[in-house]
Amino acid sequence: MDAPSFERLYGRRLTIDVCHHCQCLWFDDQEFLQMTPGATLQLVASVAEDKALARQPWAAAPRCPRCSRPLAETHDLQRSTRFTYYRCPAGDGRFITYYQFLRAKNFVRPLSEEEVRELRARIQQINCANCGGPVNIERNAVCAFCRTPLAIIDPDQVRKTIEQLKEAAVEKQGVDATLPVSLAMERLRAERAFADSPGSTRRPAAVDLLF
Repeated sequence: MDAPSFERLYGRRLTIDVCHHCQCLWFDDQEFLQMTPGATLQLVASVAEDKALARQPWAAAPRCPRCSRPLAETHDLQRSTRFTYYRCPAGDGRFITYYQFLRAKNFVRPLSEEEVRELRARIQQINCANCGGPVNIERNAVCAFCRTPLAIIDPDQVRKTIEQLKEAAVEKQGVDATLPVSLAMERLRAERAFADSPGSTRRPAAVDLLF
């Protein structure tokens, strides 16, 4: 996997592991939530440039590249679009396909019933954009292998999303959604370390997180 560097919130940098042949991405820890709008645009463009590369399948049950544990399939929701990724049970990061990343970033929308009917009238079989498996459109509206529903990269939707990301990048809104959690966890670690020190009778305080 390549490891390009991108801009992170608060002027920092992050490195994302990218496999161009299987079109999969690995984000360490909270990197997925800490990408700037400009970094999202750069990542989408860099992977899209390699669409012509030969596609190779990835393991159905991938393992964490950090701790080698089996990754857990996870379902999430971005606005009205559902997407799937694989997370490390130890919290080392998440593994996501490029297609699911597009869904998570609002580049892809589900097909309407009318669009599905038109697609069935014109084409009988396509390859799943998520796992690369064949999808018989006459029988299914979802991939039989990874259960990904039919969706479309709508030029208008892409244009709208890009404009929103550009506007956000210009405004430089550096609000880190994970900062309260990170600060609370660091506080808890510090208090536990102090409580475990020789001669200390202090108990670590409970931490309440409100979202």
